[in-house]
Amino acid sequence: MPDYEVYSLPHDGEGDQTLDIRKMALALWRGKLLLAAFAGAGFLAGLAHVSQQEPAYRAVTSILYEPERLQIVDISEVLVKPDTGAGIGNQVEILNSTTLLGNIVSALGEDTILQDGQDSGGAPDTGRIWDAAAAWLLDALPDSVSSQLAQLGFAAQTDAGAAPAQTEEDAQKSAARDAISYLRDNLEIEVISGSGVIELFYYSSDPEKAALIANTISEEYIDFQKVSKNQDVLAAIDLVNNRIKELRQSVVESERNLENTRLDLARRRAQSAEMTGIQLAAHNQELAAVRLRLSGSRARFERAEAALADGTDLWSVTEFRESELITDFRKREMDIRETIAQERAISGSVVTPSSVRSAALLGQAQQSIREEAAYIVAALEFEVESLEQREQQLEQMVRELEITSIERTADELFISRLEREVLANQTLLQTFVVRQKEISEQANLQSADARVLSRAEPPSHPDRQASNRVLLASSAGALFLCALFLLLRERMNNSVRDPHDLAEITHYPILTSLPLTRRRRSLQKRAREFVTRPKCLLAESIRNLRTSLLYSDPDNQPQVVMLTSSVPGEGKSVTSFLTALASQHTEHDTILVSCDLRDSSNARIYSKFPRLVPSKAASTGLVSYLRNDCTLEEALAVHPESGLHILAAGKKEHFHESPADILSSPRFSQMIAELRERYKLVILDAPPVLVAADARLLSRMADSVVYLVHWNRTSKNAVREGLRELRSVNSPVAGCVLSMVSQSKARRYADNEFIYKQHYAGYYS
Repeated sequence: MPDYEVYSLPHDGEGDQTLDIRKMALALWRGKLLLAAFAGAGFLAGLAHVSQQEPAYRAVTSILYEPERLQIVDISEVLVKPDTGAGIGNQVEILNSTTLLGNIVSALGEDTILQDGQDSGGAPDTGRIWDAAAAWLLDALPDSVSSQLAQLGFAAQTDAGAAPAQTEEDAQKSAARDAISYLRDNLEIEVISGSGVIELFYYSSDPEKAALIANTISEEYIDFQKVSKNQDVLAAIDLVNNRIKELRQSVVESERNLENTRLDLARRRAQSAEMTGIQLAAHNQELAAVRLRLSGSRARFERAEAALADGTDLWSVTEFRESELITDFRKREMDIRETIAQERAISGSVVTPSSVRSAALLGQAQQSIREEAAYIVAALEFEVESLEQREQQLEQMVRELEITSIERTADELFISRLEREVLANQTLLQTFVVRQKEISEQANLQSADARVLSRAEPPSHPDRQASNRVLLASSAGALFLCALFLLLRERMNNSVRDPHDLAEITHYPILTSLPLTRRRRSLQKRAREFVTRPKCLLAESIRNLRTSLLYSDPDNQPQVVMLTSSVPGEGKSVTSFLTALASQHTEHDTILVSCDLRDSSNARIYSKFPRLVPSKAASTGLVSYLRNDCTLEEALAVHPESGLHILAAGKKEHFHESPADILSSPRFSQMIAELRERYKLVILDAPPVLVAADARLLSRMADSVVYLVHWNRTSKNAVREGLRELRSVNSPVAGCVLSMVSQSKARRYADNEFIYKQHYAGYYS
């Protein structure tokens, strides 16, 4: 058995979630006649509605809105936030507001306005009709349902008794509300783009009344503008006055803070900043001098101390040489040394009392010199310590003066800030006082921000724009509903109409597409047409299927091919017969085995073919052979023109066993093995997959399975389910065939091979 590629089946609805604009356009194009019919019906409905309405006259008045900016201050953020709502859109809302329309009702009266609506007898009162229908429906419904509807807000809750009578005041308020609603329904406001012009349109059955109400609305709007403008000016003046009071209080508080800060600084800092600077400079100068002296004293002390400690010649040190006592002791030492030298010259080395006394005097002189040197070193050390203490005192004094100077600078900066705050408040106060005078002068010159450009005149002919809009809306609405219906119908249609869709939902290759032929033709006539017209479209499609089966893999050509489908009526038996016939014409010994034992029509059709063994009765067939009641040759029928062998159930064969048991019997398996040895190609015409389990049993004996799908009839779910059944038994599905395709209708749905074949219709003759 050859190996076929195994495809994974998608889940239900997979691949159907994308929006295909081309398919939507094709669906609408297929329903173009229905679209035209709906558009015509919508136009006629709109025309009937318009014909029942009384002619309406439209009065037009134009208003120019030019807001004058009130110059209150130069910088808007000082006073108020920037005005972001004074646009022309707000003026449209004012014109359509209940307040303004209520003023119109008060000026003209409710009767004048509502009389126009009561006199229009052409159009039916749809509101009353609806109320009457709703009341009738509520009376017909049970009380429990009516109460539930009333709780949900779909109906008014009423008591068992009659509604209480309205007072005169309530009746006037109700009439005023009805008049305002009627004005708003018949009033239309448009803004000319790129300008401040507002156009008011009022519709009425009376041209004089239409012009009157339009002019009244414009005049009331101008008066409303004047009142609003004066209110704005008064509010601005009041706001400026409040701001002036706040600024005066701020000036007083800032001046008080400045004086208190100055007094506090005078109490805390008795000395001025100039005197502090002079002292700081003097102390810095003295500190530098002390540090210089300290450096010299420390050097002299270290030098004298080192000489005294080493015991060297003290006379070589300047500090010792400058001492008078050491100088005297030095002279005395020199005299004694000279006396000792003279005595040695006279007496030689003999020790005399005089030489002993001289030596004692010499030691005494040297000792005196060292003692005096020690005193000098101590004095130098004391001088160094005194200078160091003075240096520390001066450093402490300099630091204190520096801190005092920094604090004084910070206080002066704080005072400068307070002075600037006082100056700023005084300047701002003066500015607002000046602006207060300017606003008061501007208040005397205020005018409305809008003016009437053109007053409404009574129209000479009724307005047709509303009727045209009704006709257009009814036609467009009908077209939209029809398009929605067509798209929903297309979306709900789950049948296979495109080879690409079939490939997407099955993930199997499409072997070919078979055209739709006339259904009343018998199988013998189809076979005769297939033989006599080898270039017809059906014959070419069958040969294409045969080529796809036998030559897609020359090394592993299938020998047993099974054809099946999802449900009956998909052209499976005819396709099996024509495929076997095409194979027989290529000199391949082919046999067609009709395995659909549940369909008695196949037995009737194939019983009309001559028997391979003429002496045998027509009642023998597949079942008789499986029961060993006859040989294979006695059970076979033959197509006379091609010699195709056909093994099918006999017309009069009866069996009580289940067809599934017959097809799954060992005898049937032995028969398939015998047919493999005698024929190059065995075609199995299997029952539909979703009808019985026969196809799944037969698929295990086949080398290749071809799955047929009826164009525009078999649902995608049926195809998925059928292939899932075959996959459950590991059937070697080779691909799918789209059968019974209407050549004239297929091109309406999507591109397929029949569109291109129609361009070469002369070739398929």
